[in-house]
Amino acid sequence: MARAEAGRQRLALGDDRYPVQLAIAPDPPQHLYCQGDAQLLTRTAVAIVGARRTTELGIAMGEQLGAQLAIAGLVVVSGCAIGVDAAAHRGALEVGGDTIAVLGGGLDVSAPASNRALAADIAARGCLISEHPERVPPLKHHFPRRNRIIAGLVRVVIVVEAAARSGALITARHALAAGREVMAVPGHPLLPTSVGAHRLIADGAQPVFGSQDVLDELAALPPIDGVEPLLPVAPPTPTVTKSTAVSSLLDALSEHPVTPEELATSVGLALPKVLADLTQLEILGLARALPGSRFARSHPVTKD
Repeated sequence: MARAEAGRQRLALGDDRYPVQLAIAPDPPQHLYCQGDAQLLTRTAVAIVGARRTTELGIAMGEQLGAQLAIAGLVVVSGCAIGVDAAAHRGALEVGGDTIAVLGGGLDVSAPASNRALAADIAARGCLISEHPERVPPLKHHFPRRNRIIAGLVRVVIVVEAAARSGALITARHALAAGREVMAVPGHPLLPTSVGAHRLIADGAQPVFGSQDVLDELAALPPIDGVEPLLPVAPPTPTVTKSTAVSSLLDALSEHPVTPEELATSVGLALPKVLADLTQLEILGLARALPGSRFARSHPVTKD
């Protein structure tokens, strides 16, 4: 049975609460240490992984996919590393969605210093997991094995940006070994962080241009017994309030089209944040994308 210690749980392989999709993957861990909502481990999930040293567009794409797929009712899984991983988690959390972070050491010591606040947020609103007990440091050789857990928990692995030698590609290989789908976001051919994704696509991975590509891929996959299907609960409803950067962006939009770069300058936000927030506004039906990579407000907004 699961055992709770200091707010954490230990799930043993063979327990009723051990995630079925991970149990049937190659080399499942004998124990999982969890903090947060372990029920998320039974849900249909996708992984969004990519480079630590990523581009601004890589960050924006990670946040966008994390937000849109969470709104669709999926659990977003990643590794809580800097770069694309953190962006995917943030995107899911920003719209009130569900996310799981798989760590490379004990739950108490593994998150990078810059992501400790994010890890605490995931523990409170999602789920942190590891195969290592407390006080085990995140050693370098732990991460390739950590990636097999990410792949085993999900139906689809999405690689956003990856260099020729990348942990994200290790996750993709584990996914293929487990019979899971691999998808990749195309990038500019001159960027080193595009090499890994382009190789995956050349080898047969489906390209991802937006969340609908992922949802279409999932719709074609057979269900796994013991895993709750897509949309097991009502999807979260994102909100726009005056306390969010999204609201500031909405105030800056008008019926006259502007570029994301112009918006970033006018509201004083980084371009990746502006791109992610524009995606949220599109989902809410408050902004519309126009030719020439320009955006405009969909309709007048009543201010509080």
